[in-house]
Amino acid sequence: MTGSKMSQSQGSSFQAIQEYFQRQSCRYCYQPFAADGVQLLREEPGIMVVRVCCLECSRPLGVAIVGTNNKKAQAKKTKVSEWTKKDTQKFEKMPAINYDDVLAAHQFFNSLGSDWQRHLGR
Repeated sequence: MTGSKMSQSQGSSFQAIQEYFQRQSCRYCYQPFAADGVQLLREEPGIMVVRVCCLECSRPLGVAIVGTNNKKAQAKKTKVSEWTKKDTQKFEKMPAINYDDVLAAHQFFNSLGSDWQRHLGR
């Protein structure tokens, strides 16, 4: 997605994500990630999904789901239409996902390694 297709706030959110990953280093070659190694895969209200790859050694870091703190998205809470009333009630009682939850999920997915597909059913 080019900068001209993104709104100013979305563009600044993606730029912030790129800047964050530029402060991180590849676990294989220890070089910092480049902005061009962060690719926007999907964007929804309040989140961006990005793929991060090291341009030095061409190895992927993985895919990250990043909250963009979009105030408009937070103000408009929507229900997923495929959910049943029972599902909605079940999740309403659960606490919101926090930073530690995201970090734990990242560590879990990172621990699966590059052959993570072996965990999927056939």
